Amino acid sequence: MINISGAPPNSIIVPPPTEYYDNFSGPGNPACYLTFDNVNDWGGQSFTASQKYNFARVDLYIKKGSGSAVGNVFVELYGVDGNGHPDGPMLNSGIIPNADISEDYAWVTCYLNVMRLTPHIVSPATKYCVVVRGLGFTLVHILYWQCGGDGSGLLSGDQEWSINGGATWSTDNSRDQLFRNYTSPYVDNYSGSALGGGSMPLNSVNDWAGNSFTAQKSYTLKRLEMYFHKDVGDNVGNLKIGLFNLDIADHPDVFLVEGTIPDADVPEGVPAWVGSDVSDYDIIADARYAVVIHGPSLSPSNLIRVVWDNKLGASDFAGGDYEWTITGGMIWTTSTNKDFLFRCYN
Repeated sequence: MINISGAPPNSIIVPPPTEYYDNFSGPGNPACYLTFDNVNDWGGQSFTASQKYNFARVDLYIKKGSGSAVGNVFVELYGVDGNGHPDGPMLNSGIIPNADISEDYAWVTCYLNVMRLTPHIVSPATKYCVVVRGLGFTLVHILYWQCGGDGSGLLSGDQEWSINGGATWSTDNSRDQLFRNYTSPYVDNYSGSALGGGSMPLNSVNDWAGNSFTAQKSYTLKRLEMYFHKDVGDNVGNLKIGLFNLDIADHPDVFLVEGTIPDADVPEGVPAWVGSDVSDYDIIADARYAVVIHGPSLSPSNLIRVVWDNKLGASDFAGGDYEWTITGGMIWTTSTNKDFLFRCYN
């Protein structure tokens, strides 16, 4: 069964550095923790999102028992019900392997990308819960998650715990588990799903490929990337990757900012995220744009293959569409059931 130990300590919150968002960073108390020693022991920490962001990573202040091998620890993101308990479909998940957890308390990183490679976007003023569970927990293979707070630690969330595999939950609003939420370094993006797709060859100066999107917030764009490769032995020369506005038909129209990708940066045979820094450009929330790639030296013997994902025939990216042209940007075609993989960094 799950154990809730320790009197909550002084709850002065350590000011967070800018790299993480919603958090309770302590101070914790070594005598205040959740103990996971059964597969039905689930623990959680709710929080209310302070702003809209890609929730891509969470760090937990945890340790395992002496000599323990806890197996994979599952970390999941849920919404909450009317009582503030985890509820509804899982929004994203990640795994912390046993090897990453020491026998001393430390901040341990989990990337929430097992089911989807695209981080979940949390909405401001909306409550969520980070849930921890594991199939390897026993009386001799124990995980500890440190807590703190005296009722004023994290005003927007609470400690949650269950001893029946999440069927029912209890809340302690005087304690908070130590956690830190991180965003991804990119903002607008489609980074793919766990399901497959294919690639489009660009083998002419007039072959261009791109993906439209709706900006989720205002920010300063600094870098663009797409997911692609060149064939082995090819020399594709300098490539151009740019941000375009959209015309009335929702196709890429006029480029707004552009960067150069040298041939040496493009991998052979195996796709990778490749891109270029661009001059600072102010993206406007809810405006429509497209990321487009092309090359003035591309040919049938020196080509790139730009990766797309169709999630078994249905687009997984609601904010935009796959765009391509064989006329150097004069006439575009849209595919609504595919998306090229792209990332916009701020």
